[in-house]
Amino acid sequence: MKGLKKIALVAAVAAAPFAANAELQALNDATMGTVTGQNGITIDLTANVTIGEIAYEDQGFLAFSGVSLAGQGGTDLDDIRLTIDVAGDGTDLGVPALGATYLAGAGFSVDSSIETPQAVTDGDLLIALRSQSGTPVDFNLSIGEIALAKSTGTVGNLNSAGDAGTVLVSNLSIDGLLGPIDVLINEDSNSLNINAYFNADGNLTMPFIGTSLDFELHNRRGASQVTGMGTSFAHAQVDVSVVQGHTAGSPTAPTSIDALRVNVQDFSGDLDLLNINTGGAENIGNVYMTDLAVRADMVIYGH
Repeated sequence: MKGLKKIALVAAVAAAPFAANAELQALNDATMGTVTGQNGITIDLTANVTIGEIAYEDQGFLAFSGVSLAGQGGTDLDDIRLTIDVAGDGTDLGVPALGATYLAGAGFSVDSSIETPQAVTDGDLLIALRSQSGTPVDFNLSIGEIALAKSTGTVGNLNSAGDAGTVLVSNLSIDGLLGPIDVLINEDSNSLNINAYFNADGNLTMPFIGTSLDFELHNRRGASQVTGMGTSFAHAQVDVSVVQGHTAGSPTAPTSIDALRVNVQDFSGDLDLLNINTGGAENIGNVYMTDLAVRADMVIYGH
């Protein structure tokens, strides 16, 4: 009997892959059509990112060293919920409410003039960042140095203690809060639209001009205020796409190229520059900008 039990066990194990395969075959195309693509994907995320150095090489180098992205106070970046949906036809878009529609439902007060409504159409991909708790997501972005280095510099050693020359920025630290953020990739136009609500405050030193300052970006003053979730948010909406047939080169020898287009549809908020110090014992004062609004259209290509 023991021998028969062992044979039965071996037979069962050997048959398992075939049984699994039979189950998979039972889900035909019609069945799969009712199972997939209904509710999208939700990802609850906790992260902590550090990078020793990021180097951009042209002839010489522009290097970012001591980069970290985490939560405030040395904690992890957490409480993040990403919702990923691919839209269907007009009767079943399958995506959460975008932008100001979502904000109104969350008790936000939004000036509709700052946000360009985005139409969601069949085949579009939407990635929506929200918090799990319903409160803003706190973050800290730190950069030890941003420096220039000669072409003879060694990648991985492009800082003031190594091969760097001029240090543009040091001790940059930014604490902030993230509100709703939507990333929409359009299936028809090969374009990406980012619509984000956030605030930030921090400090930096610019050694090459002997200046240090604190700063705060928010939107609690002036005519265009965005408030909600117990705080105020600046707003940024950017469209990134490919522009075809852009005229480049010199006026006497123009060329037609495909290039990267960055269209800043809106960057708005209140910006405070505080405790500005130019090397003396005392600060020289503060600068307050209310209802700052930037719109810009850039085409970026090599030369």
